Amino acid sequence: MAAKKGLSWGFAVAVGVMAVSVVVDWGRGEGLDWAVVAFLLMVGPHVVGEVLRAYGRDRAAARADAVSNWLVLPAGVVLWAGLIVGWSRGEGTPWLPFAAAVLISLGAAMMGVAALRRRRAAA
Repeated sequence: MAAKKGLSWGFAVAVGVMAVSVVVDWGRGEGLDWAVVAFLLMVGPHVVGEVLRAYGRDRAAARADAVSNWLVLPAGVVLWAGLIVGWSRGEGTPWLPFAAAVLISLGAAMMGVAALRRRRAAA
């Protein structure tokens, strides 16, 4: 159990350092790393859920996982916004964020369809 707590906290610290570095880079005028912001939107609540799960707080961890699921669409929007800003500045298309934006958009659409089907089946 101690190993799981240590691993969860290690993951949380790594994501926290990544979040701080994005803010520091943006504050120093190096530009906003849109792909990392999108990644943090999806992974942040998952990390919180893992830490909660390591301490036996399964219900709270389930709520954090639900938040993580609903942040897939905003993460896709952030990726597309970053691509559009880059294109407006005359930059090329970075293939990894572009592929992630396409796949996240498809995944968010599939999650929305699945949620509608579950809702209709329950009614």
